[in-house]
Amino acid sequence: MTSTPGARRSRPLLGLRRIPGRLALALLRMPLRAYHHDAGWLLGHTFLAFTHVGRRTGMPHEAVAMVLRYDPTSQEAVLCAAWGPGTDWYRNLRNAPAREVRIGRAVYQPQQRFLDDEEALSVALRFRREHPHRLRLISAILGWGDLSTDDRLRALVAGHPFVAFRPAGQPSAADQPRR
Repeated sequence: MTSTPGARRSRPLLGLRRIPGRLALALLRMPLRAYHHDAGWLLGHTFLAFTHVGRRTGMPHEAVAMVLRYDPTSQEAVLCAAWGPGTDWYRNLRNAPAREVRIGRAVYQPQQRFLDDEEALSVALRFRREHPHRLRLISAILGWGDLSTDDRLRALVAGHPFVAFRPAGQPSAADQPRR
């Protein structure tokens, strides 16, 4: 990092807990490389790549995130901003909707919605039940701590926004009747 006034701060090499470092970003962007090489189908519905517009520059940016819930009926995928509401892609989505989503073999212009805490908690609880090992790994890497209790998971959800994407014109999972 530099101490020159006005100089841009460089990213740390590792930094995972507060902001992703260079090495972490390289590792976490590997699924994006799969999409760039038309191999996104290998990822199934585990990772989603999307294009968003910079809120200051107006330039397109790409991001990839792990899908916490995928509904095959509505094709809706739910993501969590793992570094909280200050995550650049999340702030960009608050400013303008995503332009394109790629998940598995599908590519579409999305509708997006921001989940309230109740629905986000429901997604997180289901993810914990269906993917306990994956949640423990993510939690250890990001320094979230033990998320085995509902109260701890609720606290995490309160500080980490959830976003859902689905193809434009498709009803959302929230619009579907509950089973």
